[in-house]
Amino acid sequence: MPVPAFRDLLAGHLDGEALDRMVSYAELLERWSAHHNLVRVANRRELVERHLLDALAGAELLGATGRLLDVGSGAGLPGVPLLIVRPGWRGVLLEPRQKRWAFLKRTIRELGLDAEALAVRYQELGGDRVFDLVTMRAVGGLGDLVEWARDRLAAGGGVALWTTEDGEREMANQRGWRVLSSPLVGLERGRLVYLQAERPCFT
Repeated sequence: MPVPAFRDLLAGHLDGEALDRMVSYAELLERWSAHHNLVRVANRRELVERHLLDALAGAELLGATGRLLDVGSGAGLPGVPLLIVRPGWRGVLLEPRQKRWAFLKRTIRELGLDAEALAVRYQELGGDRVFDLVTMRAVGGLGDLVEWARDRLAAGGGVALWTTEDGEREMANQRGWRVLSSPLVGLERGRLVYLQAERPCFT
């Protein structure tokens, strides 16, 4: 059975420059994962559906321009796919593991993304930068991460979590946040949870 081309698998979802960049990203992921275990996939279709299209579920949360912080970016998911389809956004990808950080640096360079990769944990992120969206996929300690993100959000900004039903329930009880969630297509228990900080009301 012939191996499907990434372009054919993605063509129904993207076009133009976004399609070209996503194909290049998929090829990089496949090549590096063969040696560095970036993502575990059985075949190209699984790579596209489970990782790339899964990441793009958050694209509707992004306007035309903004600042994205991807915490624990790993292989660049969901940050890289989101920056590919929203070229008006600037991204910061946090990944303390050296091999994955090296992969992110190369990906940013080869795809021409407006982004930087930093080899630090989120607690070590210095400066006073704020972001319109903070993303986290398949990371632990969600409550601590979300509370840390609160002070990093611009007005009207939010946090997007690619998580499970358990993570969704945990976030539903997070005080001081407005929480929205939706199923992730193709993942039985996957959930995309979006949180916006509730602002004090003065009367």
